[in-house]
Amino acid sequence: MRAAVVLLVTMLCMGCGRRGEVHTDMLPVDVYGWQEPVSIVYENSDTTSLCDIAVALRYNDSFMSDTLSVVIHTSLPDAHQTRERVVLGLDRSYRATALTASQSVGYRERCQLSQRGCYIFTITPCRTVRGIEAVGVEIVK
Repeated sequence: MRAAVVLLVTMLCMGCGRRGEVHTDMLPVDVYGWQEPVSIVYENSDTTSLCDIAVALRYNDSFMSDTLSVVIHTSLPDAHQTRERVVLGLDRSYRATALTASQSVGYRERCQLSQRGCYIFTITPCRTVRGIEAVGVEIVK
């Protein structure tokens, strides 16, 4: 009985971890040669919570690199914009099968989306990339 109580408490504590509300939006790209910008629109209504923002990727075995260089252009609801080049480090652990893998790579931590309205995240690879199937943004509050 004691072990069951300890297990239950442990599971509840793990469930109350950092991840709260998660919003993920991904769009397909040309798996044979992704080079075009991908724009993800996030409608923000929470102007007070801190959030983590990650780039979400789905790739197959044709994508061979441990890093991905992209330019992230962010348009804010008030028309301000930012643009920066980011090198995303990927955890390419060994897989015995040739299935696709999905991964979210941290981009910003503990940031505040302080304006109501549409945030547009446009992600563009710095070079043509083979093996990426979909790209998107994950926002965790």
